[in-house]
Amino acid sequence: MKTRYDSRATDHHFKEGDLVWMYNPKRRRGLSPKLQQNWEGPYVVKKLNDVVYRVQRSPNAKPKVIHINRLAPYRATDHSPK
Repeated sequence: MKTRYDSRATDHHFKEGDLVWMYNPKRRRGLSPKLQQNWEGPYVVKKLNDVVYRVQRSPNAKPKVIHINRLAPYRATDHSPK
């Protein structure tokens, strides 16, 4: 069962040092869940195995071990006026 799930869950492959979003649906009191942000980031990734990555927001931050199904690629946008 685990191998079937892991084989299906590897849609993205991240290289070491890539920037990613991390899914973390925290519920805050007093705010509508629909309007709360579920994605945090960007985080820098380090691959531990095919489906598990270590993410860290800054060099001094505590690293977190996260499954690949909670990660999404971070695409930087250029907001400079033309």
